[in-house]
Amino acid sequence: YWLGREYWGKGIATRALAAFLEIITVRPLYARAAQDNIGSLMVLAKCGFVICGKDKGFATARGGETEEYVLRLG
Repeated sequence: YWLGREYWGKGIATRALAAFLEIITVRPLYARAAQDNIGSLMVLAKCGFVICGKDKGFATARGGETEEYVLRLG
């Protein structure tokens, strides 16, 4: 997901993810977020995801490889 900066801190991503998780009930479910993306990590944690590993991934928005956390729900 991506939200414009003007929408950060309003609970939009958390509510959207919570609604998604009500529809998609497959578990375990995995997510990835850049290690320095505190906002995304907080959204995932609020919805029950826990960090289960680290990896590297390509971040299009950053134009390169980034260190990521792998998170698991269920």
